[in-house]
Amino acid sequence: METVNRSEAGAWDVSEALQSVSEELARLNDIPQIAEGALRWALELTKSSVAFVALVDDAGARQVFSRAADPPDNVPREEIERLVAAADASLSPVAETPDSTWYGTMDPAAGSLRSYCGQPLKAGGKVLGMIGVARSSGYTAIQRRTFAVFGNQVAAALEIAQLQRRRQEMVDSLVNLRTALDRSEKRRLQNEERAQSAERVERAHEAAVAALLAVSVHARTGQTLGDFYRRLTASIAELVSADKVLFWELNNEGMLVAIPGAHGVDDAFIGRLYPSPCAPNRDDLTSNVVFRDYSFRASRIDDSSEFRDVLDALSVNDAISVAWRAGDQRLGLVAAYDCRRPEGFSREDTWVLQKAALAAGLVWQLRHVEADLKETVERLQKVDAARQLLLKNVSTAVDKAYKRIASELHDDALQKLTAAELQLQRLAEPNGAGKTVLSEAQSLLSQTEDALRRLLFEVRPPALDIPGGFEETIRDRVAMLRSLTGVEAALSLDIPDELSYEFKSMVFRQIAEALTNVEKHAAATRVQVSVRRIDGAVHGLVVDNGRGFVVSERDHLPGHLGLLALNERALLAGGWAKIESEPGVGTTVEFWMPTG
Repeated sequence: METVNRSEAGAWDVSEALQSVSEELARLNDIPQIAEGALRWALELTKSSVAFVALVDDAGARQVFSRAADPPDNVPREEIERLVAAADASLSPVAETPDSTWYGTMDPAAGSLRSYCGQPLKAGGKVLGMIGVARSSGYTAIQRRTFAVFGNQVAAALEIAQLQRRRQEMVDSLVNLRTALDRSEKRRLQNEERAQSAERVERAHEAAVAALLAVSVHARTGQTLGDFYRRLTASIAELVSADKVLFWELNNEGMLVAIPGAHGVDDAFIGRLYPSPCAPNRDDLTSNVVFRDYSFRASRIDDSSEFRDVLDALSVNDAISVAWRAGDQRLGLVAAYDCRRPEGFSREDTWVLQKAALAAGLVWQLRHVEADLKETVERLQKVDAARQLLLKNVSTAVDKAYKRIASELHDDALQKLTAAELQLQRLAEPNGAGKTVLSEAQSLLSQTEDALRRLLFEVRPPALDIPGGFEETIRDRVAMLRSLTGVEAALSLDIPDELSYEFKSMVFRQIAEALTNVEKHAAATRVQVSVRRIDGAVHGLVVDNGRGFVVSERDHLPGHLGLLALNERALLAGGWAKIESEPGVGTTVEFWMPTG
């Protein structure tokens, strides 16, 4: 009776221990934690020296956990592997139960672990691995039974943990799949949005090109500015599907004023519009559009629109407007009203409007510049006509004065000098007194006559007004230079003879003035003279190798008035003259005068 009571008491203790172990196992959900707990509890339940758990995964790989009752007496790894192998091969079975197998060995190589008990870990018809304990002495039936029940609980806990892990993996996979689906859907929506945006941009680009083409076509029609404006607004209205397109111009008073004549805009609509103040320092809607490039877009479809009052003032359902400019110059704004599409104006429509406004601004500015240029050309033509008339009158007056002087010299001075020479010749007869003095007087009179004849030639060249006499006159003047100075002169002429007498006279006087400077001041030995017609103008060049001078000091030099006349005569003819010289290197006189 006492033995039975002790057995019942021991059974109750084991039952309570199993109950406690079951509760502890239920709290664990991680396989390594369950394995470590199973080792600790297996040692306590069976009073063993060492416990081990060998788990096999789905791929057949084995993971071994082991623990010793006394850590200093920890069993070597190779001995644990031997126990696992022995249990796995079911060598030398000593006793079997439905749930566990008890093994023993007498192999001296087994060391202190002469008895062990192995329990397969089965759950759901699948072997998860095994759990085993070992010690130096054998195990009682209660210990083997307890160990078998405990093994089943460990197997159940491991299966639950594996199921939870698989469930979590499935949940994670589902979450990842959901995330991937969301990401894929987001990417699809983004791609769809990009495709739609690209399509809108392409349509806007095509419309913008069409707007620029329309501006170019209308600008080349040669019509008035008003006709260009009417045609352009009609083209813009077609591109943005608007009933009305209107340009607002910024006037000199800083007010935006609607320009009449636009597409779809009648007098009644213009009558409802009032000039609007607009300035860079203002913060109103129109100033922001004109000076800060703000793109305005409003529609009655949008209930939250803050610009409903603007739509009411214009009596339109929707509107867009952008800056109208030409470079940095702000001309005003261009606006479109009442879109024919149900959804109203789009952002792409503002792009089209911007391109059209920029191009129209350049054309508008060009037209105004053309008008100003035309007016300037007309004024210049009048000035040029007056200059030509003045030049002709001056040349005619000078030529008349020269002609009068030449006539007087010929009819008076030259005749008297010739008579004096004849008288002196009669006095200079053989054996006459004062022969030497008379000879000298005769020489002086001859020189005076040559000088007067040269002056007469320059004042009124006799062949200048006859056909073919232009070149002859210049050649005669160069020949006169040779005879007077003995200089070596090279002449190159390529000039038409059909020029007006006034113009030929000016060219001759330019050449004569330069040669007179050579005769009187240069002391040159070589002179090059060139007169050519080039691109509707006459280009003259006189180059000598004389003593030269400092050009900046010419006002203080003899003959400077003639050099000044060279410049003034060329400027009066609408051309230019240039004098280059340095002491010791000669002088270059160059001029250019248009023939028309």
